[in-house]
Amino acid sequence: MWRTMCLLGFYTGLRWGELSGLHRHRIDMRRSRLFVVEVNTKSGIKQYPKSSKSRREVPLPPHVLEALERHVHRLDRDAVVFTTITKGRSGRLLADSNWRRQTWWPAVEAAYHFGDDGELQLVPHYPPHSMRHTCASWLVQRGVSLYEVQHLLGHESFQTTQRYAHLQADAHKAVFGAGERMEAPLSWLLKHPSPPSAPDWGEGVHERAALALAS
Repeated sequence: MWRTMCLLGFYTGLRWGELSGLHRHRIDMRRSRLFVVEVNTKSGIKQYPKSSKSRREVPLPPHVLEALERHVHRLDRDAVVFTTITKGRSGRLLADSNWRRQTWWPAVEAAYHFGDDGELQLVPHYPPHSMRHTCASWLVQRGVSLYEVQHLLGHESFQTTQRYAHLQADAHKAVFGAGERMEAPLSWLLKHPSPPSAPDWGEGVHERAALALAS
């Protein structure tokens, strides 16, 4: 169950309270998506207000949907998808601190990954919220627009999403293109520091300032 929960966290970017507050009937298996409506809080399950960006529709990748189907097929329609499994206390709402201590941290401390040198290394001590950050990074790196990422993750502020702008595959593409176009006049000035008549690039003040700094 916890593997399914983490798969959902990594591939949808749901907040921990949204993951642990997800209800069975909010998953649309036919259309491969879920609806974020309820959130698990310290005072129990609450619904996001209708005006909040947090209330949203999120698509599900096929392998995540398949894992979810295996997990929820026995659950009642109104059941919470992820609950406690301790004997005698199963079926209760998850508590963030208990879940971290009993499930998340033991899993992180036992996990390894291959480093750049090909050697096995311990996974850094990342908190559960890193699942959300990872999802945002993957989406941006695969060409999903920042606007769409904001919607999918339910960011209230676009400034929050902009933190991932540097990960875009075409980040700074326009700047590099402009730099290539500016290279021609600067190259010409380097070869002709005192031309009798320079090509018509406007006043040429900025180009000559750049030449002075480069020389």
